[in-house]
Amino acid sequence: MAITEEKSRADNLPPDTQLEIERMRRLAETAPLITTNPERMGGTPVIGIERLPVASLLAHLIAGDTVEGFIEAFDADRERVYGILEKIKEALEAGWLAEPVDY
Repeated sequence: MAITEEKSRADNLPPDTQLEIERMRRLAETAPLITTNPERMGGTPVIGIERLPVASLLAHLIAGDTVEGFIEAFDADRERVYGILEKIKEALEAGWLAEPVDY
């Protein structure tokens, strides 16, 4: 849907609803790559503020889907998806997911 169509639809809503839509739009643009909120999806880590769990991205990749396929299937933001994968890589390099062993 074109942004102009969305805008005209929002213009027909009550002012408090318009403000909430604008607040969420700004939040979506500035939110961290991965967020969690106990009030949304039980605190599951999600992409930005979307209801799209980061674990779904990983599950699709493990199942053999491509990153581009995931982006297309879920209409996900390409920059965010690649940013999340980079963040996961950095966490691995920092040892966050590794368990120390004595060998």
